[in-house]
Amino acid sequence: MNPSFRVCQESAAGIPMFGIRCGDGTHARGISTDYQEVYRLTQTCNRCRLSSVHLMDVVEDFRRS
Repeated sequence: MNPSFRVCQESAAGIPMFGIRCGDGTHARGISTDYQEVYRLTQTCNRCRLSSVHLMDVVEDFRRS
């Protein structure tokens, strides 16, 4: 069974930052300040049934693009 991903929000120095949390507790923090951008990435992870093992690789590639 593949875990589902969802957007989570945190604040760093008063600036809202969005990350991705996985159902198994895996968490990628502070990906972007743009909610829609992180939401689209989260939806893609869910649609492709990404394994949480690969989440950090996907986030790293996302940040470089």
